[in-house]
Amino acid sequence: MTLASGDASIETPRLTLRRLQPGDLAFITRIHADPRVRRYLGSGRPLSADESRAFLDNVLASYERIGLGQLAVVRKSDGETIGRCGLGYMEIELPPHELPEPRVYTRPGAAPSGTRVAVERELGYTFDSAVWGNGYATEAADAVFRYARERLGIARIISIIHPENAGSLGVARKLGLEREDAVWMSGRSFDRYRWPLKASMQRDTQRDR
Repeated sequence: MTLASGDASIETPRLTLRRLQPGDLAFITRIHADPRVRRYLGSGRPLSADESRAFLDNVLASYERIGLGQLAVVRKSDGETIGRCGLGYMEIELPPHELPEPRVYTRPGAAPSGTRVAVERELGYTFDSAVWGNGYATEAADAVFRYARERLGIARIISIIHPENAGSLGVARKLGLEREDAVWMSGRSFDRYRWPLKASMQRDTQRDR
């Protein structure tokens, strides 16, 4: 996502979140090829190297085009990039719609002509499976939420979570998200969660993704 003027990164006690760069391609390709990482993302299948390159190219373009996009998450203790986290653009169908659940479109103008949509800012994250269980997802997501709300003034933020993704559901519970409804994306059903008006992180030692 766009950082405010003069901000090079978002800092937490353990993490630095910065814009993705072309040099992050190898990392993005590696985590997107991991079936464990991709299980609850999009269609659920691993991405090819070409697909990961297209993903990164789209993020870099989206910084300038719509002011949104994923950020690289770097661990301060060793300088390793361990994940990505940020705000993305979504258009979600408004009633009436053909399917029982409204369809999700992830690019401006992707919805068919005449389709009524609501524009959403979706907070999402993906981490290397090797670092799951250390609370990095909670720490990064909380930081992005606070920055987007307090520094960028974004009033409404959602997250789209697969109903079987226990790790992300745990993060949502700790950060005070509330389920709104179900949506249809990449050929399967996900739940839409709304972030609270104020941060309500329960800081504890529970392990999560």
